[in-house]
Amino acid sequence: MQSTTSGQPVSSPIEIQGTASLKNGQILFGKVNKVFPNQTAEVQIGHQKMIAALDIPLRAGERYWFQIQPPNEGKVVLKALDSPNLNCSSLDGTAAQLIAHLGITPEPAAAKLAEYLLKNRLPITKETFQSALQWLKTADAEVGLPLIKTMFIQQLPFVKDVYDALFSHAKGEPFHKLLSGLKQQLQDGGVVTRTAFKLMEVLDSLHVAKQSQLQQFGLQKLVTIWLDSDSTPEMKSGAFSLLKKTGFVPKGITESVFLAKLIDGAEARSGIPKNSAIEKLHQGLHVLSKAKSGAFGKVDEIEININRILNGVDHKATKMPTDIQSFQKKISAEKLSPLAFHLLESAFAEATAGKKALGGNVEVNDLLGYLNMDREQVVESKGKAAKLLFQSLKQLSEAQFVRNNERLVLAQVFEAEFQTIDFTNGPSVAHQLKEWTKILGLQLEHALVNLTRDEMEFSKDLDTLKPLLLKLLNEQTPAAIKEIAEQILNRVTAQQILAQENGPIQNLLLTLPINLGSTQTDLTLQWSGRKTKDGKIDPEYCRVLFYLELERLKEIIIDMQVQNRIIKVTVINRHGAVLEETANQYLELMRENLEKMDYRLSGVSFVNMGSGKERGHGLKSVPFSESGSYSGVDIRI
Repeated sequence: MQSTTSGQPVSSPIEIQGTASLKNGQILFGKVNKVFPNQTAEVQIGHQKMIAALDIPLRAGERYWFQIQPPNEGKVVLKALDSPNLNCSSLDGTAAQLIAHLGITPEPAAAKLAEYLLKNRLPITKETFQSALQWLKTADAEVGLPLIKTMFIQQLPFVKDVYDALFSHAKGEPFHKLLSGLKQQLQDGGVVTRTAFKLMEVLDSLHVAKQSQLQQFGLQKLVTIWLDSDSTPEMKSGAFSLLKKTGFVPKGITESVFLAKLIDGAEARSGIPKNSAIEKLHQGLHVLSKAKSGAFGKVDEIEININRILNGVDHKATKMPTDIQSFQKKISAEKLSPLAFHLLESAFAEATAGKKALGGNVEVNDLLGYLNMDREQVVESKGKAAKLLFQSLKQLSEAQFVRNNERLVLAQVFEAEFQTIDFTNGPSVAHQLKEWTKILGLQLEHALVNLTRDEMEFSKDLDTLKPLLLKLLNEQTPAAIKEIAEQILNRVTAQQILAQENGPIQNLLLTLPINLGSTQTDLTLQWSGRKTKDGKIDPEYCRVLFYLELERLKEIIIDMQVQNRIIKVTVINRHGAVLEETANQYLELMRENLEKMDYRLSGVSFVNMGSGKERGHGLKSVPFSESGSYSGVDIRI
């Protein structure tokens, strides 16, 4: 629906289809073009002309406030409202008049909302006005007002849940930061419910919090590779060498000396948690310490005791008379080192397997603390381990001092834990995008409608992000975790709201966390296309907008438009000229590859981003119908 004022031109981006958008109680500002007998008239509201029944005679050529009444015999009934004696020559005067018609108490917030609704020719009722006014009082109006417009244009349910979802999406808080923040909160808060555990698995599958993961688990990975029975000797030596570079293992020390010191210090350690991998390690090292002083006659006896410990069976060291014990031959450290290493292997295997159970990460961290009791040094080593991994990934000059066996270890950590997507492989990227949409839970409502109760029990759709967030919010969870979970839930819901069909037009909005090298960012994809008569996507017409925040290029937008299989690409960035010079060598290859797919490239243009003020403002997600064409680089995603 549209509304114009006497001071505004009769034009609007909103098209009225018949009178379907007219709702009882709406207040409109329109012009009477012609008056007919029987109190009917041609009334123009914006671009739309309609024949309406009038409750009182009106004069042609005059403008009036009208309120939609219940239809009579299929005709639209308009009630002309009394106009208070206000100056309507300006927008603020018209807004004041509208507020008076609605019976709303005049205040700055109400005036601002009324002016915005009138300027954008949006439909107005007292109920929607009061709701919008209430929402705007609790949030930034500069962000909230365009969302009100979006709700009207897309005819979304005018309810607070929809507004909250859109507002969370529009605030501009990076999606990957929200996700990594939730993961950190779940870890730090010690939430050990099944829902929290499943949620952490989902967040891991989205590869969130790469930097915090490296900071948190990089050192653990190095220790695990050193102690992994499947690691090659080269990998083991590389991992131990890296542990020395982090300071976790003292520099200049050999593996055998480190193990010997670990054995010697076993008796001095106390406060070991019961029934844990650490307790088994501690008991085993204690046995080795006794063996070093001659408590056992043979290595076989030591192995029997250690195996009993590892299998959870109580062990009792062989007791011998003091006079015999004094002549017992002591077992050398060289023979004990392999046994100490076996204990470490078993302890870390049990602890890392426990990561799949609740609280497993805590036990791995406790094991690190057992190996190096200097807490400050462990924290410092974690930071150095993460730095080594990043330097290796970026291939910085500092990484040149990394040995070949160390490089193998660093590469394995990334390959196993922080896989990246090959963006040069189109089918692979398409597959990954589809997988991510499933992981976010964007298909939840579709599954709820189409699956039976029995099918839902085994459906993977309930182990995705959105349903798990809903479950978490219904459980006894700390307030800080609930707050960030609610924000993420709103962000996912907003993507569903803004991805909709509008007749033959299909819209899609997708925001995903991705890792680009050592940088984590969001990929926002907005696609709009039309459908063929058989309901399939028309490959000849569409528009795609990509938005990324890159480490060095910062904000970059790619606007691709397809018409009759002719493609035009616009790249928008503050370094447009530099990008153009770099990209020129690839344009011919791009043109050739597109032709193989029966598309023709009309051109690629590079546009410099606007002012610094605009850059800092951020880019907001709005429907294509609202964004329209851009002037210069004034584009909003």
